[in-house]
Amino acid sequence: QPDEAFITRERMASFLAKEMGKGAVLCVLEHYAMLGLGLGAKSDLGIPKLYGLVIIVNVFMSTIVLMLLGQKVGAARKKYEVPLPQMYATGTTKNDVIFNCIQRGHQQALETYSSFLAFSLVGGLRHPLVITLAGVVWMIARLKWAAGYATGEPDARYSHSFWGRYVWTALFAAAVASLSTAGGLFGLF
Repeated sequence: QPDEAFITRERMASFLAKEMGKGAVLCVLEHYAMLGLGLGAKSDLGIPKLYGLVIIVNVFMSTIVLMLLGQKVGAARKKYEVPLPQMYATGTTKNDVIFNCIQRGHQQALETYSSFLAFSLVGGLRHPLVITLAGVVWMIARLKWAAGYATGEPDARYSHSFWGRYVWTALFAAAVASLSTAGGLFGLF
């Protein structure tokens, strides 16, 4: 029996198609909803008025989420006696594992944040509602994902909460919206 932890190309392609497909459907729905409801009004800057939501949710509030995750690491440093500048605990005790899981929950958010933020800023120009929704989902999912990780059981990052798996849905929805913005600039759609 193959190792379940090993990700095959086929599984990765299937995962990407599924996650990016959700974003594509949302972008198409938003496009027609904004046309039908007249929500596409532009600001004095020539960008959608709804882009303000992207700035508030995906830039400002997501930064607060990262700060909250960082504070959890700071508190865990004191509790588990892991001094700076040491990034991870080096032992193998239960406390070392728990600290490393808390640290990893924050670190992984930082590893994907720049992509999420860039996709949000670009994708929000054409799909501000999809991007704002992705931002709300990303924030909830990140907090739940990190809380699952903080149990000391790395697999709990997905199983601890219904929301944990949606860190990827939010990221890929933002990626698709970003690609849609690029396609719009080229006149493709």
